[in-house]
Amino acid sequence: MKQTDQKVVASPDERRRDYRLTPLIGIYLLCMLLTLSHLGEPYPFMGKIYTGDASESMIFVDSVVSLYLIVGILKRQRLTLWLLIAYNFLESASGISNLLLLPVQQIMTASGAMVPDYHYRINAFSVFVLFLLLNVFLYFNRDRFDNKSIYLW
Repeated sequence: MKQTDQKVVASPDERRRDYRLTPLIGIYLLCMLLTLSHLGEPYPFMGKIYTGDASESMIFVDSVVSLYLIVGILKRQRLTLWLLIAYNFLESASGISNLLLLPVQQIMTASGAMVPDYHYRINAFSVFVLFLLLNVFLYFNRDRFDNKSIYLW
């Protein structure tokens, strides 16, 4: 009996699976880089502004979590899907609480930037909507996360 080598060609659905998650990697990489660019600056979280070591620690932790999520998206890990949804809800809640609890004047003083009131409010609301839309996207593409392993490496 003769055995031949045959190439297995992936179906179009299997090839498209990887491309649907690619924008997620870009979004979370951009979020991580933006967070890292604010290292040493005040960090607003859940309606409170953190400064000094607390700010740097929170920025570092947020960046490490973002890196973990990026690797999890690359590995299409099922656990990462649920962590992404939880992270997005946390970021949304933080954005809305910052919008409602922090006066724009306090943020301008802490950051040293002159931002008009309506720009800050539009930006905060846009971030809130972005994270909610990411959750909708994740929910409808949850079958793409097919790696059931709990370990990334």
